[in-house]
Amino acid sequence: MKKHDVSLNGFLDQGCTVRGDVEFADLLRIHGHVIGKVTSEHELLVGEGGVVEGEVCVGRLIVAGTVSGTVRVTEGVVVHASGRVAAEVFTPSLVVDKGGVVDGTIHMSAAAPPPARS
Repeated sequence: MKKHDVSLNGFLDQGCTVRGDVEFADLLRIHGHVIGKVTSEHELLVGEGGVVEGEVCVGRLIVAGTVSGTVRVTEGVVVHASGRVAAEVFTPSLVVDKGGVVDGTIHMSAAAPPPARS
């Protein structure tokens, strides 16, 4: 998974909850709670304490918090030691650090399906 030069588009801190669809251009860090669909062609970082419930359709996903629902990623998923993913995951690449948890169905192929658009 190659790293791109991206700039932070947004930061959702602990104590904040967003219900609904979230779209961003480059990098979004979530340390709060999102209930809904998160969409981007770039990177989503779910930090420790961060929770995403719903559908995630992004280029890259880094998880140190919790993600549940459906995950569609075009480049790859990284689950850190504190990360938990309870989802159906579509990705060409999956890295799980020791201690990280992935509970669900994993669909891996050379090219993951493009992010679903509504």
